[in-house]
Amino acid sequence: MTAFLISLALFLLAFGLHVIWWRWRLPRHHTAALLFMFGLAPLIGFALWYVAGSRPALSWAELPGMALFYLGAAGCYLITYAGIEETSPSLVIIRALERAGAKGCTKDELAGLITDERFVQPRFQALKRDGLMVSGHLTPAGLRVARLSVLLAKVFNIHESA
Repeated sequence: MTAFLISLALFLLAFGLHVIWWRWRLPRHHTAALLFMFGLAPLIGFALWYVAGSRPALSWAELPGMALFYLGAAGCYLITYAGIEETSPSLVIIRALERAGAKGCTKDELAGLITDERFVQPRFQALKRDGLMVSGHLTPAGLRVARLSVLLAKVFNIHESA
């Protein structure tokens, strides 16, 4: 239980750093900043623990489990953040259907919600901001991300039309 509580405290520390940083000033590279914070939080947490002179709360055998839980929670948070950072087409459609109520929406009404300005351009800007795309071409880092994405899609049997 101690390993879980420490992992949770470290996660909440990283989340708190995220909130403070984003309210102070949005970073240029959101994903890199989040990775930095989630990497920094355990270092800050353990430094505070050491400075306080507390005895170790975990045994060496518990550290891998704590680290795996923390990394899993951080990974889930990063995925969730990526989903809410940009407007989701699925959520836009669901909200439109909810607002329409029993009368529903026509295919044309739903198609009119998915616009270049609302979905494509913000994603291009994010790719440029993160250094993955320049002038409509992938950078070397963008190519690595694209290759990794294709590999993961193959592993999980995800097709482009899915």
